[in-house]
Amino acid sequence: MKESTKRILNFAFIFVTLALVIYIGISGNEVSDIWKALRSITPFWLLICLFIYGVYVLLDTLSIYQFLSSRGYKVSFGYIFAVSFLGLYYCNITPGASGGQPMQVYYLQKRNVPIGIGSSALTVKFFCFQLMLMILGSLFWFFNREYVYEQIGYGHMWILIMGYVFNSLSILFVFFMAISRRLVRFFIVLFVKIGTWLRICKNPEASIAKWEGNLTTFHGSVMMLTKKPVNLLIQLLIAGVQVLVLMLVTVAIYFAFGLSGTSIPHLITIALLLYISASYTPLPGASGAQEGGFALYFTGIFPGGTLIVALLLWRFFTYYLTLIGGAVLTVWQGFTKKKTSEEH
Repeated sequence: MKESTKRILNFAFIFVTLALVIYIGISGNEVSDIWKALRSITPFWLLICLFIYGVYVLLDTLSIYQFLSSRGYKVSFGYIFAVSFLGLYYCNITPGASGGQPMQVYYLQKRNVPIGIGSSALTVKFFCFQLMLMILGSLFWFFNREYVYEQIGYGHMWILIMGYVFNSLSILFVFFMAISRRLVRFFIVLFVKIGTWLRICKNPEASIAKWEGNLTTFHGSVMMLTKKPVNLLIQLLIAGVQVLVLMLVTVAIYFAFGLSGTSIPHLITIALLLYISASYTPLPGASGAQEGGFALYFTGIFPGGTLIVALLLWRFFTYYLTLIGGAVLTVWQGFTKKKTSEEH
């Protein structure tokens, strides 16, 4: 299947999911209640949501920038910002968020960052984000456990447990990939064999040798963190703040409706547990799981018609905004590239 066809199908799935959510939300509520919820929104808090989203992307950029700087690679913050944004975009339009990292490695290579170094930067960033997500989620759950059981209910705990299991497995997998040359080499050989079988790879020996060279750079870069643990602590700190900042979108939306009665720690707790529960879903942007999880976890917190409106606002600031911005940036890059080639 062509890449363009896959992208069209992914976007179609995303928009069908959005249409279903809107349909279910409208059919399950009085239109007057939804209209009332829309009229109650304070625009100031929507600007806060936009600000929070910007801080989230900046922290994502800072993570890559700090890692590369610690390795002596001087790439401008603005360029890494574009790389980071494109990575978030491709993560959100590909199943299992599989398309973001390869695109980021590709664009970093254009600034003379070796594949091994770029891959290690993104691996460490992913590992730290997932680890801090699990740690913070566990801490907030523990200190607010009575509220969690009351809000989510014991009958739905299996969804949350599955989220913890899959996210823990992803952390362990990345950890062993980072420290075990044998494991990574196994996957390199496996992928090259598959590529040879599909007649994509014409020279398997040369391909394996090339990727083993990148593997040496990758492992050397990751293992540098053991010699300079301060850099790892900085990455964990950035990731921890980034996780909490992303959860604040829900808090700002709650205040946008002028609601009260649920504390900020409780809102952050439910937001964290929702992210853990749905993020592992192997669909573009975890579509379907995120919307269904929000409707399940935040029932009662957002009463009446505010629930569907809050859900759509939350998805806009945590997902659709990335799609819009990423699409614009992709088109602009394509236009710039075409203009440059025409000039030459």
